[in-house]
Amino acid sequence: MPASWSQIIEHYHSFTKGYDPQELERFYTHLKVFAWEKCWIGARGLEVTEEMRVIISGIAARLSHNIDLDIYDRLSEVVIYPSHYVHSSRDAIIYGEAHHWGTVVLSWDAVTHGIKDPNDGHDTALHEFAHVIDVADGWFDGTPQLREGKDYEVWASVLGKAYAELKRAPQRGIMRAYGATNEAEFFAVATEAFFERGHSFKLDHPGLYDVLVWFYRQDPASWPPHRV
Repeated sequence: MPASWSQIIEHYHSFTKGYDPQELERFYTHLKVFAWEKCWIGARGLEVTEEMRVIISGIAARLSHNIDLDIYDRLSEVVIYPSHYVHSSRDAIIYGEAHHWGTVVLSWDAVTHGIKDPNDGHDTALHEFAHVIDVADGWFDGTPQLREGKDYEVWASVLGKAYAELKRAPQRGIMRAYGATNEAEFFAVATEAFFERGHSFKLDHPGLYDVLVWFYRQDPASWPPHRV
């Protein structure tokens, strides 16, 4: 691990202070593999710096380090815009998106905004990497590849119920209303809230929280406060 990377991680990813030595080593491994294996592309003249690569790779590793190392194999490139962007085919402002052919696009402003407020339950990079984990089995459907066949029944039951509740009352609770768009967005929004608002998430959605603890093999409600 280059010394400069360690300094970036310590400053921007203070959640790692709660990791034990074995978990921290897994986090470093996932971060390094992600940073070295992916193709990094700056859009609109943006120069992708070492700091950008380490920060974004750390966000990806935050999700994956207790799962399989190959969870991001389907992802080949990360495209970074300086700020939000607009597609010529639609009017919506885009802060990030994940594509099934192996590309994640991120607004650097959105990435840094997510880091500056690590407890608001809204982090664009976490959201998009949750989509990448979701599509690892080939489908954007809110159900990533699970460990055993029997796990899908529990997953469908718990997440299906929570998704239906959010659709009925999208302005209530701690999850963003955007999660009511479809099952894929629900999984990504739930992932944001799980990692950033673990204590409240556990109180509001105990069953869903337990399923995500099982999937990510992490327990955010037990972590110390994350500050940058």
